[in-house]
Amino acid sequence: MKKKNIYKILSIGCLHTFLYLYLIPFVIIPTFGKKGLKVAIAIAIAISITIILTIVIEKSNRSNKDEKN
Repeated sequence: MKKKNIYKILSIGCLHTFLYLYLIPFVIIPTFGKKGLKVAIAIAIAISITIILTIVIEKSNRSNKDEKN
């Protein structure tokens, strides 16, 4: 794996750790309740999927360039 991909995966882990251990229990739930919880989880999942998709797309673009050369 490239360092770039490792950093992306680590950023997903850091995001979720921060979100679930601090942000949701101490900020979102007391302020917004259960609706805020659902929105925060949906946003975290969307960000994670986006980061993972960029890794997959970069791999497919790289393999397509290798096939052309």
